[in-house]
Amino acid sequence: MTITDEALKSPRVQRKRERARQRILQAAEQLMRTHGVDTVTIQDITDAADVGHGTFYTHFKTKMDVLVPICEETAKAHTRRLDHLTADMEDAAEVVSISTRHLLHAIEKDPLWTWFLCNSKLPMDDLRRGIGGSGARDVRRGVEKGRFAPLSEAIAESYLLGALIGVVREHFAGIHEENTAEEAARLTLRTLGVTDDEARQIAHRPLPPLPTEI
Repeated sequence: MTITDEALKSPRVQRKRERARQRILQAAEQLMRTHGVDTVTIQDITDAADVGHGTFYTHFKTKMDVLVPICEETAKAHTRRLDHLTADMEDAAEVVSISTRHLLHAIEKDPLWTWFLCNSKLPMDDLRRGIGGSGARDVRRGVEKGRFAPLSEAIAESYLLGALIGVVREHFAGIHEENTAEEAARLTLRTLGVTDDEARQIAHRPLPPLPTEI
């Protein structure tokens, strides 16, 4: 291993690289929220972050790649609040219904999150990171408890993720009506084996508010 390779692995260099990455993310998020994703350029981001283009490309390949960790952190923060809300709920169907509805409402209120899912054209793995992993976890728990029908976890996750992203895109294109979140929750429960009458009832129960930031 050369001296240069050793230097790149030193804690000091790693800390410096991480600080630069965080400046890029913070600058990009602020600019995109203020001016919109489409109008912000990589030059705008590097100028605001006070880094060179080389530093930017050390961490990200394109402007769109910057959105992935930004939305991933948004999803993680939202998941923490959902987990706090649903921690004592025994019925997995209720948890999935509440989580689905709150997720769609949260996306609707966040223009950057909405843009990420509707317009980014990123690979499905990146979109999955931007949604978070709580949905797959809640479905798995429901299957283990016998609340949901036995199914392939990987296929179910991909199927439901694709359906959710499709709902988001069509809703914000003006295709769906105001009860989009409730209908999405109902159809999710139907997919998981809940009867239509029960799924409809659960999906239209009053939605408990999320706690303040955890």
